Amino acid sequence: MFWRKMKARTTLLILLVISLSGIHAIPAEAQVNDTLYSSLSQQPHGIWFHKTNSVFKRVAYSQAILWPASAAGHLGLYIRDGELGNLSNIYTLRMYKRTFTLPPVWDSDTFSWNYVVHPIMGSFSYLAYRNKRAHWAEAFAGAALNSAIYEYFIAGATQQPSINDMVMTPILGSLLGEGIYQLKKQMLRNRHLGIVEKIVMTVSDPFEVIYYGFNYRKICQVNYR
Repeated sequence: MFWRKMKARTTLLILLVISLSGIHAIPAEAQVNDTLYSSLSQQPHGIWFHKTNSVFKRVAYSQAILWPASAAGHLGLYIRDGELGNLSNIYTLRMYKRTFTLPPVWDSDTFSWNYVVHPIMGSFSYLAYRNKRAHWAEAFAGAALNSAIYEYFIAGATQQPSINDMVMTPILGSLLGEGIYQLKKQMLRNRHLGIVEKIVMTVSDPFEVIYYGFNYRKICQVNYR
C-alpha cells in the first residue's frame, strides 16, 4: 500500500511539473502566423483525417481518438478483472436510463484514478485539438466535451456520471496537455528528434505519433502554432 501511494504521488508530481510548464506558455491571444498558414497545404498528411481545418472536423477527429481509446481501456480492465464474460450484466439499458434521468454524482474512486489516469486521458483529448491547429481555448472546450461524452455515453452504461471527473479531467488534462504541447515544440525546434525525444513524444502524445504512422520524419516537418 505504501509503495502504491508513493507511485501515485510521484506520477502526480511529474504531471504537475509538465502542467506548470504549460501554464507559462499559454498565450493570452491566439497566435497567428501568416507564413505558417500559407503553407498548410504543404503539411505532411497523417494516415486518416487529412483535413482538420474546422471546428467540426476537429471534433470528429477527437471522437476518432476518444471512442477506440476508451473501448481499449475498458477492455483491458475487464480482462484484468476477469469480467470479460460478464459484459451483458455490466452494460445495461437500465443503467443508461439512470444515467440520463438522475444527476451526476461525486465518485469515490481512488486518487490515482481520478487525478492521474483521468488527467492523462484529458490531455489526449486536449492534444487532439491542439495538434490540429486549435487555439488552447477551443482545445479546453473540446476536452470538456469529450469528458462529458465519456461519462454519459461510454461509462454511462456501467455507472452514474461523475461530476468531479467532468470538472477535473478537462482542467488538469488541459494543463498537462499544454505542457506536453510546449515540450514537444521545444524538442522540434531543430527539426530533429533523438532517440530519447522520440520515446518521450511517443509516451506523452501517442495519438499524434500514431496519426503519422510512427513516421518521425513527418512529425519533424509539422509547424505547430
